[in-house]
Amino acid sequence: MKTVLRVKGLKKSYGDVKVLTGVDLELNKGEIKCIIGGSGSGKTTILRCLGLLDDFDAGEVIFEDKDKITPESTEKEKKQIRDKLGVVFQDFNLWPHKTVLENIMEPLLLIRKVSKKEAKEKGLLMLKKVGLKEKADVYPDFLSGGQKQRVAIARTLAMEPNILLLDEITSALDPELVGGILKLIKRLAREGQTMLLVTHHVRFASEIADTILFIDKGKIIEEGSPRSIIYGAKEARTRDFLKTLITHDQEINVYEGYEDFKAFLIGLLKRVKPGTIGYVLGAAGDRWYECIGDAIDEYEKIRHEKNIKWKMVIYKLSAKERKTLEKLKNMTEYRLIPKELNVPGNINIWGDTILLQTFGDPPTIIEIKNKALAQTYLNYFKLLWERGKEVN
Repeated sequence: MKTVLRVKGLKKSYGDVKVLTGVDLELNKGEIKCIIGGSGSGKTTILRCLGLLDDFDAGEVIFEDKDKITPESTEKEKKQIRDKLGVVFQDFNLWPHKTVLENIMEPLLLIRKVSKKEAKEKGLLMLKKVGLKEKADVYPDFLSGGQKQRVAIARTLAMEPNILLLDEITSALDPELVGGILKLIKRLAREGQTMLLVTHHVRFASEIADTILFIDKGKIIEEGSPRSIIYGAKEARTRDFLKTLITHDQEINVYEGYEDFKAFLIGLLKRVKPGTIGYVLGAAGDRWYECIGDAIDEYEKIRHEKNIKWKMVIYKLSAKERKTLEKLKNMTEYRLIPKELNVPGNINIWGDTILLQTFGDPPTIIEIKNKALAQTYLNYFKLLWERGKEVN
């Protein structure tokens, strides 16, 4: 995998205050990394230095293994790199006297020097991407916080950055608005956008990141998969930080629409541990395959690479399910309880999480994180599994 960002020994002080004390990190093409840490740990300073908005005192930042930035680099050298970066901050930075569309067009006109027609077309395309095309002629003051953040992201995406740097983009939002940003970032991840995010929302980080980095006192002290960091952190400082944030016994999220359906299922497989078993009640049916669409190849590839197994209690075996059984035979088990029923949805059990999937138009996933409820459904699954007939 190609490394697009390499940071070595990054140091930064403000007066006598040492903020970064030697940061090392790498980011590969298409990868999403999240930096978490307490207030004053250096999270935002890292992004400002990597975005070349602030100078740093020591170290080097290497882009795409060819362009190196050091404290001695010229402004001309920095500008060439800035054109490849996109930075989004928590306070939106939208021009209040310009419409949503004009906010997106302005950098394209001023920096990229494109025609007004091309800028408008690109702006409308980006607004459609973030689900706000109908707000094109609205002024920012009439948008919610979540909508403003999506406009800020759309404006940055319009510049086609190689790397997207996102600083606390959910911190200014009410909890109910975070889900919309989460869905958008997941969609960008599926499209291969390379991202480095700073966040204090551990749940948000666990949903989108390939890797989580914990920073403390200006240095990254632990790095790993979301699951390994959240449930098995090795450093005491990491564990202490997480204890202050993870307090909920139950969480419910809703993902609606084809893109969110695909993004969630791909993200789920990326998060679970190798060898995990997913239990399914009620079959998938050919409609599930229609809902996941062109993401099925990536889904099955991840299953194969991580040896993620399916155990399913179904009442009829569709043609596409039989194909999966043949293709991933050692990773897919069915038990049949014959019944002539439609397949409008099913129930999945993944660890302490229940997924209610409905295959309407649009399809929907309701995610419920509740350990006791998951165990209840798993007990019911085992009962039906014993009564079902094995499918070969």
